[in-house]
Amino acid sequence: MEADWKLALEQFIEDWKIKDFVEAALLTGSYAVGLQTKYSEVDVYIVLSDDVEWRERGNVVINGTLIEYFANPVRQIRHYFEEEFAQNSRATARIIVIGKVLFDRTGIAEVLKAEALEYMKRPFERPDETWVEVAKYSLWDMLDSLKDAEDRNDPSSGYLYHLALSRALEVYSKFLGVEIPPVSKAYRLFRDERFRKAYMFEEFPDREFVELFLNALERSKAENLERVITHIFEKMGGFDIDGWRLRTKALDSL
Repeated sequence: MEADWKLALEQFIEDWKIKDFVEAALLTGSYAVGLQTKYSEVDVYIVLSDDVEWRERGNVVINGTLIEYFANPVRQIRHYFEEEFAQNSRATARIIVIGKVLFDRTGIAEVLKAEALEYMKRPFERPDETWVEVAKYSLWDMLDSLKDAEDRNDPSSGYLYHLALSRALEVYSKFLGVEIPPVSKAYRLFRDERFRKAYMFEEFPDREFVELFLNALERSKAENLERVITHIFEKMGGFDIDGWRLRTKALDSL
């Protein structure tokens, strides 16, 4: 029941609120956007003062409610903003932006929210030509390994299939300069517009790819994965293993 998790949250927060090195706390995740299920934990993000030399994450069950918490100094949160953005992710920025402020002693929660929103708006850099060529080869190699495993009736073929599908999504997202959808959310982000908007993800710019990807996700066959990868190759300038070559600068001579 709704009252149960709210009472558990209040009890949890009281223990942190009395500590002088805690500046703010936010409710985030599915409960913050109203999309929780019976398997959802209550996510809490705790902002620590910058003179704290540690960070912490943990889980605690209060009256049957699972609470997952993250506690970080302000400087650590800002580091996550930058570090994750460099990896085509806005995970921490999203946590802060969608978060509901539970308390804010110093005003830092609103400051961080404003900074996080800037990361949510900032475009990602597109990868260079060398990265693109290496990425295309990696997809070809993963598909080739899958075909070999299937031909040998190797039990690992299902594992290889989903690794390759995940890699395809990662590669194409980076190539397009968009955020890489988290594996656990990819299907709902592509299928459920309400879910996508609640978590502030942009609509994926290539609808044909989305349909191919979903088909490959729903029907685990090598030919469906191959259609996904072939589409990516076409958008990335083509790929032919026959004659493929990549020459880059070696280390300077000693």
